Amino acid sequence: MVNDRNQNINPKVPSLKEIRLRLSLTQEEFGKALGMAANTISRHERGQHKIRFSVSQVKRLKELLEQAGMSIDDLPDDID
Repeated sequence: MVNDRNQNINPKVPSLKEIRLRLSLTQEEFGKALGMAANTISRHERGQHKIRFSVSQVKRLKELLEQAGMSIDDLPDDID
């Protein structure tokens, strides 16, 4: 999982919040695009919740990353 609060993260690896902001999406819009509630996105960004992605959500995240000029390969290996 991308942990926005982890002090040891690679600063070159974008967090889900950074991806959301690059896409100019609110938490509600980002959650809707991924098929999850805005409060799930909010809790994740505050470090209170780990998001578990379904295969369809990973595919949608890949599409969103591409819209932001990024690749799924830009994410860390530990994204569960």
